Amino acid sequence: MNSQASVSNSHPQSVVGTSNDVQSSSKVSPEQNRYATILLVCSWAGIVIMVITFVLYMAGLFNPSIAPSQMPQYWGLTVHEYAKVTHAPSGWNWLSMINHSDYLNLVGLAFLGLVSVLGYISLFMNYTIKKDFPYAIMVGLEIVIIILAASGVFHVAG
Repeated sequence: MNSQASVSNSHPQSVVGTSNDVQSSSKVSPEQNRYATILLVCSWAGIVIMVITFVLYMAGLFNPSIAPSQMPQYWGLTVHEYAKVTHAPSGWNWLSMINHSDYLNLVGLAFLGLVSVLGYISLFMNYTIKKDFPYAIMVGLEIVIIILAASGVFHVAG
């Protein structure tokens, strides 16, 4: 009788799987690619807008309500103190001041806030065309919530 255990020559199953399994599990849907492309392009566009409007402000163009050279005297103030001292508008009222370069800076920031909605609109259209209504409803609700939050309907007291 042999006391050694017999060893099988067969190869054990791979725990990780083959490279084909990994590739097939990491495929991205066309909707995800479109959404990511919209986020990428629009994010860079928003950053470019912010850089351009900042340069316009620093150059003193478009009649800034507060000159860049005066800004250091306001750095130590809280938001509420700053708004009171400078008579800065609140909420979306900054749009009435867009002819001043310091408020023109906010255009790029507002655009960046809109980027995810643009991506969601693309997803909503794709899911609606494909008649994938659960996803269309979910994305539609996300669009509505983001727009309502940005419009000030949802307000958190502070």
